[in-house]
Amino acid sequence: MENKELMLATFYFERWLYNEASFLDNIDFDSWYNLLHPNLKYQMPVRVNKDGIERPDYSTDMFTFEDDYETMKMRVDRLKTDYAWAEIPPSRTRRYVSNVTVQEYTENEKAVVRSYLLIYRNRTTDIHHDLISGERQDEFTYIDGEWKLSKRFFIVDQTTIDTRNLAIFV
Repeated sequence: MENKELMLATFYFERWLYNEASFLDNIDFDSWYNLLHPNLKYQMPVRVNKDGIERPDYSTDMFTFEDDYETMKMRVDRLKTDYAWAEIPPSRTRRYVSNVTVQEYTENEKAVVRSYLLIYRNRTTDIHHDLISGERQDEFTYIDGEWKLSKRFFIVDQTTIDTRNLAIFV
């Protein structure tokens, strides 16, 4: 890939990820859901501690969540009801996206993008807050004139996640 093409792709996907973060932080889950590809795989493997520098240091067959397009629709729809107790009232979140790197890019076809994510989360009047940090490995597929998220693999930095629930999206 040419340097100019890589720079433009990086700029585009940075903007895509910033836009996604804005939808989620502003509780616009329908707009966020419209960014997803029908063949979506959305996973967060369980982080494990290993001796030395052995990799991967996460499980390859156990996940904190492992969703697809349909289960994501159920999660989004549930957040709009009175039965999403973990998010009533909704969390106040701020997503910080950084270190966006385009790993692979085929124009109007497919892209693989890595990024770092830091989520600040606060609940109701609680003086405590959550910080969730990790690396995302995303795949995008070009469909009907738009780039859609077709795979997200979120590797959380913590082995033990110190949050009361994980009812938010990464």
